[in-house]
Amino acid sequence: PFLSEKWMGMLDFTQAVNNRVGILTDMNTGTGWPFGGPEVTIQDAASKLLIRQFTVKGGETFQEKILPAEKNQLNVAKLERLMAFNGKQVKDLTQLVSTDGSISWKAPKGEWTLIAAFCGKTLQKVKRAAPGGEGLVMDHFSNTAVKNYFNRFEKAFARSGTAYPHSFFNDSYEVYEADWTPGFFDQFLQHRGYKLEEHLKAFIDTVRTDETARLVADYRETLSELLQVNFTRQWTDWAHSHGSKTRNQAHGSPGNLID
Repeated sequence: PFLSEKWMGMLDFTQAVNNRVGILTDMNTGTGWPFGGPEVTIQDAASKLLIRQFTVKGGETFQEKILPAEKNQLNVAKLERLMAFNGKQVKDLTQLVSTDGSISWKAPKGEWTLIAAFCGKTLQKVKRAAPGGEGLVMDHFSNTAVKNYFNRFEKAFARSGTAYPHSFFNDSYEVYEADWTPGFFDQFLQHRGYKLEEHLKAFIDTVRTDETARLVADYRETLSELLQVNFTRQWTDWAHSHGSKTRNQAHGSPGNLID
């Protein structure tokens, strides 16, 4: 099994043979692709944005359970925002939602559209995983998830005394449907200087107005920055701290491949 005592011993032997004949040793920081495995918790797994909408007339009391529509997300998705829109009026109702998802809200005058934004999970698993490498794909946009992922490697190398390889390889990005991360609204505010949730109605509009196009551009820029800082740089800094380099197959990456 991957990173087991026997596996690390085989890696150590391989490097010893390679060193004698002048060959450098590379190693995938995983077994298949994308990065993931048995120690990736559902909290650290790749995430996606889930949307649910409601319509409420002024004067009515809105009573509903704010839960994702997808059955396989009921136990894993977390509500991040519940926003109410009426023309230029915007209200954040998130704090009114109880822990079980229920809410009771009397709508002010007008026609209101309520939009619930959940951080769901892609539930993607590692493709072509070798024994010991099976499991959920990690959230590449999360600093915490990426840091936790490398703990498994730290323990394996420390326990076995095996030398770190010349280079670590990512084969490859390809995290399908991953377009969100826990706390993305807060990250967006920090990176772009305004609240995306206050423009959520325009952001998810299928009619690409100028406003929608600008919001989507800012969203993509933020996602790109999170990937670069929280994954690519953190992975490379981690490898450098052990005297190794990184080689990144960025196929499918939602960002500048050169970055």
